[in-house]
Amino acid sequence: MILVTGPTGCVGRAVVERLTSSGHSLKLLWHWDHEHLAPRRVAIVGGDVRNVQSLVDAMEDVDTIIHLASLRRDVGKDSGAEARVDETNATGTRNLIEAARRAKVSRVITVGCLGAEARSAYPYLRSMGKAEEMVRSSGLNFTVLKSAVVYGDGDWLTSWLSGIATSMPFIMPLPHSGETRLQPIWVGDLAACIERCMSTRSTFRQVVPIGGPQSLTLSEIAQITLSATKVNRRFVRIPSSMTRQLSRFLAHCRGALTEMEIDALSYNRTTEIGSVHRMFGFAPARMPTKLAHLRRDREPAPLPVRFAR
Repeated sequence: MILVTGPTGCVGRAVVERLTSSGHSLKLLWHWDHEHLAPRRVAIVGGDVRNVQSLVDAMEDVDTIIHLASLRRDVGKDSGAEARVDETNATGTRNLIEAARRAKVSRVITVGCLGAEARSAYPYLRSMGKAEEMVRSSGLNFTVLKSAVVYGDGDWLTSWLSGIATSMPFIMPLPHSGETRLQPIWVGDLAACIERCMSTRSTFRQVVPIGGPQSLTLSEIAQITLSATKVNRRFVRIPSSMTRQLSRFLAHCRGALTEMEIDALSYNRTTEIGSVHRMFGFAPARMPTKLAHLRRDREPAPLPVRFAR
């Protein structure tokens, strides 16, 4: 059986759908008191990566862990939550490793991100870098997929760009002059890579950088996103020196990013273009073909389910 942490996020939902469709037996670590859509044909157990015992309990009869639980930002006290980025990403990973040792589960697959370093100036990338180092030194049979930015239903990238476009008339401000290079990978292709890691021995005890089939500037990604939403806006390229002012200006937009997140978009995050094909034997999708989640006429989501403590 496979335990999936973070099964309700953008990547987690795609992984659960992929693995259940392939006939795998799944157990999902469902965060206490959070409301999310409950998938079918899975076992659900309540817990939290910040609670070691809940992880040990969840790992009963488990032989593989797919660790996807992460937090992009400190949600702060204003929302009534005490979770912090480092507690979830770094400490949560340390707890997972300890629980895996106690439960005698040796195979761990996790998803990191390009640009993650333990000494990064940005909290999210720093915490993900720490988590990666812990996994690499854990002694477990690990695979770290160091992924390029992910897009798909519930992502932050296209949600943010489409949010700006629908929140503002006429113009589309782009931070860092829209020149930052990213290599977006569709969440369905990332899920396929995760599944193939379970049987691809060349990924065992390896950090594997992966990305989409194109290196695109932020302005190119914005244009592709606007085309998918059928919205026309005039791009206004804002230099990096005005990032702080821009982040405040965009704070009211749907899917708004924090000042730190916009600032973190200042540097390129790309890898080898053919990395997915070389490691996993298939060609990932090009971005314009996988943006159906942005269509306004798609069916509304079912009501969510709360898993009580």
